[in-house]
Order: sequence, then C-alpha cells, then structure tokens
Amino acid sequence: MKIMLKPVSVNRAWQGRRFKTKEYKDFEEQMLWTLKGWRKRTNGNYEIHFKFHLKNAAASDLSNFIKTTEDCIVKAGIVKDDRYCWRMVIEKFRSEVDCFEFEIKDL
Repeated sequence: MKIMLKPVSVNRAWQGRRFKTKEYKDFEEQMLWTLKGWRKRTNGNYEIHFKFHLKNAAASDLSNFIKTTEDCIVKAGIVKDDRYCWRMVIEKFRSEVDCFEFEIKDL
C-alpha cells in the first residue's frame, strides 16, 4: 500500500519521555484515516517490507521511520502486535514527493 504522507522520524515523535508531539499526533491521525479501509488483517507472525520515498533521502536516518510507522499499523489493527514481526526489508529512495509504501506477508 502506498501512503502519500511524509513519515515521522522517531526523533520528532516524542517530547520528553512519554508525550507525543503535534507532528506525530497529526501523522498518526492521517495514517489511521488512510488505513481505515484496509481489509487484510494479520494475527500471527509476519514480515513487512517498507519503501520510503524521500526528498532528502541522503540526510534521513532510515531506521528512525520504522517505529512510528509500524506503531500506526498496529494501532489500525492491521497486525495484532509488532512483536510478531520476524523479518523486515527496508529501503529508501530519492523522490520528488515524501511518501512510503509497505507490504505485509503472513509467515
């Protein structure tokens, strides 16, 4: 699924120890709205493939996008819990538009 949102880095998601930033709250709300119609659910072990398309790809720390994005996927009910993820494939690409894609496969 392709999501036309800029992913939020974990560095920009939290203020203090436990409080979500406005940027992360907005991202989470938009993600949940976008994923609302997703039909396929995974209750067991899975693997996930991420492709991040970024305007500033060279300066972006790829691993910082994973936690916030995967937490939204869990909150949307697409996967039961991210602890059931056994494999990840993560790629980034230079792009004119910030967005990302993901695909989940049952194991």
